[in-house]
Amino acid sequence: MFKKLLHIFSHMQIFIMQKAFFKSQKGVTAIEYALIAVAISSMLFIVLGSGGEDGLISKIKESFRSIQDGLSISKSQGGK
Repeated sequence: MFKKLLHIFSHMQIFIMQKAFFKSQKGVTAIEYALIAVAISSMLFIVLGSGGEDGLISKIKESFRSIQDGLSISKSQGGK
């Protein structure tokens, strides 16, 4: 009898632990955040480019150089 009660009790404990395990959302949330991080980094890589001549950052640098050259030409011609 005692052995049977112990067996039932152990099954109840396993059932409760399984229920708590499947109810927990911590692992799912961590996976979701990881997927969001991968998506954001992929989008940034696509938008900013790989650092080559066609990337967004090099285009911005090129625009600033053009503005700087225009300002230095204006200053050398007597502009303020």
